[in-house]
Amino acid sequence: MTMSLIDWSARISAMADALSVPDGGFSVKPDDGSDVRTGYAVAVHPEHERVFDGLVTSNDLHEYIGQAKDALSLPGRVLGGWRDPATGRVYLDVSVVTTDLSEAMTLARETAQLAIFDFSAMESIPVTVAA
Repeated sequence: MTMSLIDWSARISAMADALSVPDGGFSVKPDDGSDVRTGYAVAVHPEHERVFDGLVTSNDLHEYIGQAKDALSLPGRVLGGWRDPATGRVYLDVSVVTTDLSEAMTLARETAQLAIFDFSAMESIPVTVAA
């Protein structure tokens, strides 16, 4: 199912709102705008990571999606956003979602991520250094 332009506009506005609270965020499938609900989200395209020191607007999200559209069109990729509760910074990225915590941590270390997101617990998990 694809979304209309009006639906996407409302969806993007809701995503911007989700980034206005500490540890707020989203992981959205770019093909239909649905939320990811299970697994662990990991940003895997550092070249597409964008960091904002303040609030992110709908216009910021529209611009980001346009810039990252090639990566977002790859199989299994999702649009991710997260507000770091410690710093208030907002991170936008292209992520993958895996059901394996160990795999998620490995991917996160390989791409120098600060955290992954656990959909079961609905919270960020800081990336640990491999033992």
